[in-house]
Formats: sequence, C-alpha cells, structure tokens
Amino acid sequence: MALTLNRRHWQSFAVAFGLESLLIVGTLLWAGQHITPIEREVIPLTLEMAVAPLLEKKPALAEPPKLKTTPTPKPQVNTNPPPVSAAAPKVQTVSNDASVQAVTKTEPTATTAPSTPAAAASPATPALPDPALAYNVKLAAAVQAAFEVPGTAKALSFKGRARMEFSLHDGKVSAIRVLQTSGLSAVDRAATKAVETASYPLPPAGLQNKDGVYQIWVACY
Repeated sequence: MALTLNRRHWQSFAVAFGLESLLIVGTLLWAGQHITPIEREVIPLTLEMAVAPLLEKKPALAEPPKLKTTPTPKPQVNTNPPPVSAAAPKVQTVSNDASVQAVTKTEPTATTAPSTPAAAASPATPALPDPALAYNVKLAAAVQAAFEVPGTAKALSFKGRARMEFSLHDGKVSAIRVLQTSGLSAVDRAATKAVETASYPLPPAGLQNKDGVYQIWVACY
C-alpha cells in the first residue's frame, strides 16, 4: 500500500516538472519571436580616417625669409655742362722793318730724337730673279704654245692637263715621258708632241752646255 502511494507521488511530480519545463521553453520561444534585437551601428574605418590625424599633427614648414633687395641708385646726368670758354688766338704782328723778321714757331707736342745717319733707311736693292726659274717658265710657255688641242678633246669639250718630264741640252730634247696623265690619251699624245716640236729659247749663261731635266704642265682648255 505504501509502495503504491510513493509511485503515484513520483509520477505526479514528474508530470508537474514536465509541464513546467514545457511552459518555460514555450515562454522563451515566444519571447525570441516577439522581442526585436538591438541593432548596433557599425562605422567602417578607412585609410583616410587613420592617416588624417597624422597629417594634422605634422608641423607646417616655415617659409624661407624673403631677401630684401635695395634698388640701385641711377647715375645722375648733368644736362647743363659748364660753358667752354674758347681761348682767343694770339695775333702776332709782323714789323715792316727789314732788319726785324717775325717768325712763328709751333711748339712740338712730343720730343723727337734727332735723326742720325745710321738710323736713316737705306734704299732696298731689288732682288734679282733666279735664272733657272725664269728659264723654266720660258720652257713651259714654249711647250704650251706648241700644243694643239686634239679633235677628240674638242668633241668632248674636255678640259685637263698633263705633267710632262723631259731632258734638254742646248735646245735638244730627249727622254720625254708623261708623269701624270690628263685623263684622255689623245691629250697626253698631243702634249708629248708639243714637247718634241717646241722651239726652246737659249739657256742662260750658267746653264749652257749642261743637261737639264725639266717638269712642266701642259694644259688643254
């Protein structure tokens, strides 16, 4: 009988505890559905917001002091120069007396030393021309006078010159050769013929009876 009463007591306690638990859970669920949560305002942090305080704390650079420039004074020009008084020329009177002669003397501006015979410049004697050089010029003129422009050069309007070398003994020529060609064989042959047929002048006294080797230019224009 006592055991039966204890079982009923514990069963009623368990039922009461289960109902109370269900009531608490239901209350919590209802509160969770009807109570609105508190929203928190989130302020984003940017790079500018972090750098701005640092820039504000940076001291401003002091401006360099300005240099004061003093104006240079302008030179004063005297527009009213003092008048120049012209000295009156001195007039010298000449006496009519024949025994008295008036001589006007000019004062020298600088003292000059008297000229001595040694300082006087002697007249320069003209230099005599070199006879060999003068004879070479005559030879070149004689060969150029004997040169005849070939027909090929005339047709081509050719212009040039050939350098010739030859030996000469008392007007007789030998050993003719072309040292530098003119660029046209007809002109070179005409220059060789001019050397052969030219009438050469007599050599000077110092070059007579001597063999001379000469080089001249024969031009074709």
